[in-house]
Amino acid sequence: MKVNLNPFLMLALGVVLIVGTHMTVSIGILAWIAYAPFLLYLHQTSGWRSRLWFSLAYILAWSVTVFKIVTDPIPFFVIPMYSIPIALFHLPAFLIWARFRGEKFAGLLFPALMIILEWIQYTFTPLGSWGAAAYTQMDHIVLLQSVSLFGLAGLGFLIYWVNTTAAYLIMDARMGLKRVLPPALTLLIVLSFGALRYDLSHSKGRPMIRVAAVGTDSEVGVGPLPSYELRRQNAAILFARTRMAAKEGPELVVWNEAAAAVLPEEEPQWRDSLTALAAECQVPLVAAYVALLSEAPIRYENKYLFIKPDGTIASTYFKHEPVPGEPAVKGTAPFEAHTINHIKMAGAICYDYDFPYIAKAFGKKEVDIVALPASDWRGIDPIHTKMAAFRAVEQGHSILRSTRFGLSAAITPYGELVAQMSSFDENDKIMLAHLPKAASVSLYSLIGDVFVYLCMAFVFWFGIRSTGFQL
Repeated sequence: MKVNLNPFLMLALGVVLIVGTHMTVSIGILAWIAYAPFLLYLHQTSGWRSRLWFSLAYILAWSVTVFKIVTDPIPFFVIPMYSIPIALFHLPAFLIWARFRGEKFAGLLFPALMIILEWIQYTFTPLGSWGAAAYTQMDHIVLLQSVSLFGLAGLGFLIYWVNTTAAYLIMDARMGLKRVLPPALTLLIVLSFGALRYDLSHSKGRPMIRVAAVGTDSEVGVGPLPSYELRRQNAAILFARTRMAAKEGPELVVWNEAAAAVLPEEEPQWRDSLTALAAECQVPLVAAYVALLSEAPIRYENKYLFIKPDGTIASTYFKHEPVPGEPAVKGTAPFEAHTINHIKMAGAICYDYDFPYIAKAFGKKEVDIVALPASDWRGIDPIHTKMAAFRAVEQGHSILRSTRFGLSAAITPYGELVAQMSSFDENDKIMLAHLPKAASVSLYSLIGDVFVYLCMAFVFWFGIRSTGFQL
């Protein structure tokens, strides 16, 4: 039986579901039906006016969604910077599906196109992976295990496939079991795999190491550069907390992003003080700070020093993916890893880990633990930390995310946040935790984006088949 639905009701429902599904204050389970109303609208309407109304509604949905994460000190002009590009990336998948929705295998066309467009966004644009469907399941530890197989693409494909199936069933309920069975069985297999992977990870004892995240009182970057006296006081507090954390015997200490600020003329002495601190504490130290280059216009280096326990500087890392609009020098040097006490360590900075390719570089180096200095804001707390957990599962390494204005967390290769500390709570800004000493195995770290390439091959084949083009 075919069902006729009010098209504009479908548009309104689609907007509500997208807003209720993504980013902060969201209900992840809604993701499995959130896109279906838009597909139903496109099925029941035609013409350029229909497509225009749909495009405007979809942009509105993402604008309200991004609005949810815009809190002080983030300006409102950030909303269109993210919402419009994300929506525009998705629109071709809807419109192409609407053109070929009656063709055989069209139920796979929409998810394949969405996955390809998501991949293009987080691989080639500064938007990173924001808006990816897989992130809607960040609180589902069993489903999270599936990204160890095919990354964001595999879980996202399944979500979009279920949405398409739901839409087809509402269009014509006679399709019934024949259309429902494939995605239902796939979801069952994914859930079974995730449950087994997660449970087996706890079936036997694992060698662990103690780590520490040390927070700052500095708010550099929010307003004018603090005075010399304030910067000196902040450094003294940071050093005291680092010494306090070191007494607990950690094998890695990580400061949060922009933990301190220095002027160019101060940096040589600052570096000497950091190497002396690491040697005194006899602990690997990832000391993140900003070095001001100019004030008008403002320009700085957002970086960290990876310092060995003997006080030697192993590497200097510059943030590779500054947030759009961030006046930071972009890092371009190859990614490095350092083996200390038989543990391979590496690091990135905050927004870097919204880009799977950076975590992939560490996966190729078989890194065991990644230090991730970060600085968030209320609107993306704690979802930004939970997004980093996807990188841990994808590549099988642990992450120590030390966060200013947000949630610090020790994240296992299975996406567990085994320790958490909010900078908004009253605490000593020292988080101690234990993380697995060695990385785990993930298929995705070995095969990379093969699933995305398969989606591309399917779309190519579908296009030839549907248009009757002869090679």
